[in-house]
Amino acid sequence: MKQKVSIYTFGCKMNQYESQAMAEMLHDYEVGFSQDKADLFIVNSCTVTSEAERKLRQLFRRLKGLNPNSKIIITGCYSQLSPNELRELGADEVIGVREKKAIHKYVSRQLNRPDGVAPSEFLTVTSSIEGRTRAFLGIEDGCLNCCSYCRVRLARGSKIISKPIDLVKREFEGLVSRGYREIVLTGINIGYYGFDLDSSLVKLLIELDKLEGEWRIRLGSLDPDRVDGELLHLITTSRRMARHLHLSLQSGSNRILRAMRRKYTVDEYLRAVDRARSVDTRFAFTTDLIAGFPGENDSDHKESLKVVEQVEFLKVHVFRFSRRPGTEAAEMKDQIDSGTKKARSHELIEAGKRSRKKYLERQIGRKACVLIQKTGHTESSGFDEFYAPHAIEGAHEGFVNATIISIESQREGSDAELYCRSVVR
Repeated sequence: MKQKVSIYTFGCKMNQYESQAMAEMLHDYEVGFSQDKADLFIVNSCTVTSEAERKLRQLFRRLKGLNPNSKIIITGCYSQLSPNELRELGADEVIGVREKKAIHKYVSRQLNRPDGVAPSEFLTVTSSIEGRTRAFLGIEDGCLNCCSYCRVRLARGSKIISKPIDLVKREFEGLVSRGYREIVLTGINIGYYGFDLDSSLVKLLIELDKLEGEWRIRLGSLDPDRVDGELLHLITTSRRMARHLHLSLQSGSNRILRAMRRKYTVDEYLRAVDRARSVDTRFAFTTDLIAGFPGENDSDHKESLKVVEQVEFLKVHVFRFSRRPGTEAAEMKDQIDSGTKKARSHELIEAGKRSRKKYLERQIGRKACVLIQKTGHTESSGFDEFYAPHAIEGAHEGFVNATIISIESQREGSDAELYCRSVVR
């Protein structure tokens, strides 16, 4: 009987991709995700916020309580930067980000099994943690930015490591051949893809666009300074590119953006939005905002609220500023108290909900190409090229052309995110 391994994942899409890759490397074990009973647990950690680290420690204690004789390996960004802290917690093995490529060796050592699997230069996948229709594909690691609040760059490094185009193409074709219809290209900062290969993200996308099959590409998070006219032209002229970008804003105040060491102004951000919507008014944007960055005053906060209203984001992810060890922002003066951060976070979340409602209401009566992800007896659901969620009457599969007839929530009076009620016509 195969020994059981359970993988828990915290954090970003890149971590989710790497968890899937590790699972596939452990082909001689019975591997599952987020299962409470196993011979060995792998916890793929995140260090973006102190809350992510707190939740990991909480999970560790729960798993150890349920499985006192099981082994626990912790990997990822948290373990890369705070290995001793996690060893003191009681982890059986603490490994860094790069050691994920040799996960078979560490699992075999903990379970007293022979290894015999050579580490790969690049992690790859043939399947998806997301299900049967949508898959993540990691294309690069590392970031050249020096954002004053970010601890991930300390864990992942400032050296860009891009997966060669030929390898990306083979992995991409493999996923499409297995039925995946939406491939999400992800990394730590995919805007820097190709920096080390005398290539670029645009060159990669042009090559992928030549591949046969019925599929769609969605890009992971991008910084505004990495979005130029060439990239936007490619996205808005290719029928296979999702007309949606997760474009990180972080603050609507130029003063705070400078303190964050971001490489753009609010006006430059808005120009990128306007360029995309000049080609397609439905072009959708999602974003991240930090509430309560050191030195942020009421005027700065109002500027962020103003940009949310102006852009009409499809979704706004709000994070309360978290002091991360080793970052410049952790030592800045004028730290914001938790009550103010909480209040500003709430206001940004509410502004994001209003923004989502406005954007989706503009879609009523329009057609969209929906990739079905779940099919039930009476209803199917999925996401369109703008990343808007749809519920469609009837059982459907693959891509369907649907007309949006209304905007609804999961249940009356619910705070759940709004979605499109659509019909196939």
